[in-house]
Order: sequence, then structure tokens, then C-alpha cells
Amino acid sequence: MQPFPTAPTAILGAGLMGISISAAHLRCGLPVILYDSAETALETAPQRLREELRQQNQPFRPSSAAYTRNLHDVLPCRIVIESIPEKIRAKQKLYQQLTEIAPPELLLLTNTSTISISLLAEKLPADRQQQFCGFHFFHPVRQRPLLEIIAGKNTAPAAVQAAVHHAQKIGKYPITVGDSPGFLVNRILHPLLSAALSLLEEGIDLRQIETAALNFGMKMGPFRLMDEIGLDVVLHAGWVLFKAFPERAVTHPVLLQLIERGEMGRKSGTGFMTYRNAVSGDGCGEPRPQFLNSNSRISETEIVRRLFLPMYEEAVRCCKEGVIGSADAADSASVEALGFPAAKKGIISWGKHFLENPNR
Repeated sequence: MQPFPTAPTAILGAGLMGISISAAHLRCGLPVILYDSAETALETAPQRLREELRQQNQPFRPSSAAYTRNLHDVLPCRIVIESIPEKIRAKQKLYQQLTEIAPPELLLLTNTSTISISLLAEKLPADRQQQFCGFHFFHPVRQRPLLEIIAGKNTAPAAVQAAVHHAQKIGKYPITVGDSPGFLVNRILHPLLSAALSLLEEGIDLRQIETAALNFGMKMGPFRLMDEIGLDVVLHAGWVLFKAFPERAVTHPVLLQLIERGEMGRKSGTGFMTYRNAVSGDGCGEPRPQFLNSNSRISETEIVRRLFLPMYEEAVRCCKEGVIGSADAADSASVEALGFPAAKKGIISWGKHFLENPNR
């Protein structure tokens, strides 16, 4: 393993998010050691890092990154960020392997998007739980400045402070949120995605739904966003929230059907749209014919109401439950993490105004 001038940050997982998180460090001059158990993921990692940095007009300096399948190679790191798939047993197994060999002062951060930090920490020794914290990035990482910091029930305040400091070092805007299923941002995102799927399953043209969201001011329509996240990840996040809030859960056969066929979104080349280049993201994606319906009849105002009012209602619940400290903070999070239009001042501000002026 090559020497670095400063202590590198270890990124566990060389998937889409792991590459994006690594690039966020490299663009700030912070070296990384990228770990993955799959040789194929590591073989393509330099190319994907180069492409991610190219999209940010940043040079790729190969000497700033190292790649390994051996966990012992991350021991020079003081901070480790785990970003493997959302499977609790796999994450806990990796934590156990790491903590058996790593020094006790190691700060272990997880990029989990939905799983409770306290639950993930359950199998860690008590002293290690103090050094364990949620560190949730948003996709696409290069465009989303917000980063959720989530303390588990045994996380030490010093660990939270260290996580906040590290987020600032890589140019992110950290907010601390409660350890609730989905935390804040995914809790308010899921109703939007669920509403979009319901509209599609009712026969509404995918292009109409995407266009309504973009005309509303969103930086990305809901189906393009699901394709970017990965349909399997969307399904898993929905499952976590389904268990936590069954009274508001809706199942979506169209999502299951795509996943069963291996159509996971951009990473597989097809999802709700088709993509020319799954690695580089060339091409914005073309809607697939089975999701188009020229006979679809629905107003754009109605689509907007169906998409965004459920988001507003969930954001209000999060404020009442103390997941986030204020409506202003929830508004800021919706803009910075979800691409909600800044001109509308955030999801709660918009929702209040819409309910008062539903025809405007």
C-alpha cells in the first residue's frame, strides 16, 4: 500500500455511492483507500473515479487513491466510511471484521440511507458504539451539498462533532437529524416516489409526470431519480419505511417487475428509461415505450398536487416527531438534498402556500 502525505480516509464499497464519496474527498485534496470484496468492482474503480471527477471538471491524480480487497490495508485511516448495499447483516459483519483489527479510536461512519444507526450498532462492543455514526450522502453526491449526521443512542457527542468536521472538510453542509427510519430526507422523498409510481400504474404517461416535476422546478424527475439511485435501492428503502409506517405503505408491482428482470436503472442500462452508457451516464435517458400513453388525460396541477402534497405531509410529521429541529431546517434539507426548487423556499413553505392557494 502506497504512502500518503496525510492520513487517508477509507471508503468501504466501490459501488456508485462509494465512487462518488471517494471523488468528493479527492476533489478536496484528501487521499482515499477504496475497499471492496469484489475484484471486478476494484478493476473498474479508477475509470469510474476519473469519469466522476471529469464531470466536476476536476483532474484525477492516481497517486491519491489506493484500492484493496484486504481490510488490513485501511488500518492507517482514522476515518472509515462504509457504503455497501443496504443489508443489515452484511453491514454488521463488515463492522465486526473491521473492529477486530482496527484501533479503538477509529471513527466508523455509515452511509446507510434508511437503517437505524442504533440497530446497526447493536453487535458492536460498547466502546465502538460510541465511535459509530450515520453519515448519509445524497445522490448525485457532486450536486447535493447536504449531508445527514445521525447519532445512535450510544454515539458519543465527540464522534458527532468529528463527523460534522469531516463533512465540512469535504465541502458538505451537515445537518444533525434524529435516528428515525429513513432519517429525514428519505422519509420525505419516499412519498414523492410512491406517488409517481401510483400515477404510472394508473396509466399516466411517464413523460407527463417527469415534465410536471421539472416544470415545477425539480432538478430531476422522479423516474430519472429512481433510475439514478437504483431501483433495488429504492425498493429496499421502501421496505424499511413500509415496516416502520405500515399505515402509509403502498406496494408497487411495476417496481418489482423491473427488478425481477434485472432492470435496476442507470447502473444496468435500463429501468424506467434506457441509457446509452451506464458508467458515464451519457444520454439523459429515454422513456421506455411501455410507460408511454398518448391517451393519458390529467392536468399538470393535479400531477403536482399528487406528487408533492404527500411530501409536505411527511415533512410536517418529521417536525412534530423531532426528527428535524424546525420547519426551516426541513425546508433547507428539501432544497439542498432533493433538488426541491429554491424559489419555492422548501417543501413545508410550498405546502402551506399551496393549501392556501390550491389553484395557483
